[in-house]
Amino acid sequence: MDAKITDMTLPHIEEYADLFVEVFNSAPWNDSWTRQTALARIRSMMDCPSFTGKAIYRGDDLLGVIWGQKEPYYDGIHFLVQEFCVRACEQKKGYGTRLLTALRESLAKVGVTNIYLVTARGGAEEWYARRSFRTSERMILMTSRF
Repeated sequence: MDAKITDMTLPHIEEYADLFVEVFNSAPWNDSWTRQTALARIRSMMDCPSFTGKAIYRGDDLLGVIWGQKEPYYDGIHFLVQEFCVRACEQKKGYGTRLLTALRESLAKVGVTNIYLVTARGGAEEWYARRSFRTSERMILMTSRF
């Protein structure tokens, strides 16, 4: 059965949260998400008017999601990929590439000029590089813990 890509919608938020917890609580991230914290994160992002997200299904089975926000910038509209995950047992089958391609196509239609994201070093960095992403020479990520 072929996989189908759809827009993410609020009625499916619980299955997005379950996938999110499954993927990000596993290696290499080993986070400590609960269903409740994942639902809160996803809902807060989906409630924003600039939200755009895609989901990929095989039949009724959710395989992966990608989402983020459109942001006006001086040189056009930029898009921040906030989260992107594919179920571990479905990785390396092209689903992530299909999701990213579908997202790029929908963003191009609304005038997005740049896509950017934050990812862990040594994790998905090479995967993104093979899909035309590069490490920025102008920008760095800085953090501060309280």
